[in-house]
Amino acid sequence: MSPKSAPFYVITAFTSSAFGGNPAAIVFLDPDASLPSLDSKISINFNQPITTLVSTTSLPSDDDKIEVRDVRFFVSNGTEVPICGHGTLAVGKALFGMPEIAARGVHTIHLKNRRGDTLKVMKLDDGFVEVQIPATVPGSISEEEKAKLKTFVDKAFGRNVAIKDIKNGGSIYEPYVMVALEDSEDLAGSSINAKELIGNGFFVNVFTMASPNPGEVFVSRMFSPLMIAGTGEDPVCGSAHGILAPYWYGERGIHPGKEVRAKQVSERGGDLRVVLDEQGGTVRLRGQAVIFSQGELQL
Repeated sequence: MSPKSAPFYVITAFTSSAFGGNPAAIVFLDPDASLPSLDSKISINFNQPITTLVSTTSLPSDDDKIEVRDVRFFVSNGTEVPICGHGTLAVGKALFGMPEIAARGVHTIHLKNRRGDTLKVMKLDDGFVEVQIPATVPGSISEEEKAKLKTFVDKAFGRNVAIKDIKNGGSIYEPYVMVALEDSEDLAGSSINAKELIGNGFFVNVFTMASPNPGEVFVSRMFSPLMIAGTGEDPVCGSAHGILAPYWYGERGIHPGKEVRAKQVSERGGDLRVVLDEQGGTVRLRGQAVIFSQGELQL
């Protein structure tokens, strides 16, 4: 059997540098036409934080300016996840740059995942790409559970951490926990052993605090040691902002619809412009992306 060719890109998202932000592999391969084991093997071979499979042809659309595709997301160990903010932004960068898409004047992309969500991607006039992800109301956690979670956090940081609040991911981001640190902390400069977070009852651990830098509202880091190999840290986690934006807009009394700036302070770092659309129930993430490499897979 002759090999099947599949175009691919590796794109860094939420950055203007090929060596910053969060890398994503984008593979144009009909998600339902390939074997599930092959999908996982592709993501394992790429070994990127996320590998996104995108259907090769357009799906029906009522508007020629709106491109519709199927999409699936796989983390580096081959596990499928329903949503990925930086992977969605990277797909937008790839599709908006295609001559056949540009020739139609496409300004919006709708990506349909297996869960039934439609992830919206827009091309902005300033060259940034905007993705929309679901917003959630961060859920309350009992004082008893907060105390239990603090022991995990202290072990991960290797010290007594000054915690301001702990919230869960609500109904939309159930596996997520958000830990807000006091202003006296140094999130960017902290060395975190993510393996110490295993067993705390949550799959995704988001740490955040007010930004010490003028012009930014908050900074954050995300760790998922059961999903991400090595340090367990995701360089820039778009989906975490589905919790972070509602939390910080509420904390600071920011009017929904106003754009704010946020930064993920991992080693690679990432810059995000964030808008909470309370009426639409979404968070708009605006960022840049850079094509690092492209080619063809021979499958």
